[in-house]
Amino acid sequence: MGTYGSGPFDSDTAEDFLDDLEEQPVSQRLAVVERTFRSAIEAGGGSNSPVLPEEVVAAAAVVAANIPAGSSLAWNGEYPSITEWLAKPIAPTLASSAIQALDVALPVDGWFWRSWVDASEREEAQDAIDSLRSVLRPISEGESR
Repeated sequence: MGTYGSGPFDSDTAEDFLDDLEEQPVSQRLAVVERTFRSAIEAGGGSNSPVLPEEVVAAAAVVAANIPAGSSLAWNGEYPSITEWLAKPIAPTLASSAIQALDVALPVDGWFWRSWVDASEREEAQDAIDSLRSVLRPISEGESR
């Protein structure tokens, strides 16, 4: 895997996920995102997970980009139409699944965090994940936006 930055789309794995998602008809994108979250949650953070942490982060970033509060996230510019990839409004259950999948796929002492060689990039990655959670959390708690 090649990682070249700390944003949610800054790895080969995340870009491959997004490219595959972008090729899907709009009607299928939601199913792919939901399946990504469900697979991560069901695997419980184990090494046998069929999805990688970078895929979970990218899927969560797609959901966040489609919430009004997340439409201006800095990394959205890498995929200019990403804010139109999912039907609106985003369901609270989808945002909740995104947060749960992030929690399971990125445990505090997990491989994802230990894999960062540079502490400042790890902090930048943490800030990006925190930004995703801050956009997703109000929706998952049932607030409408």
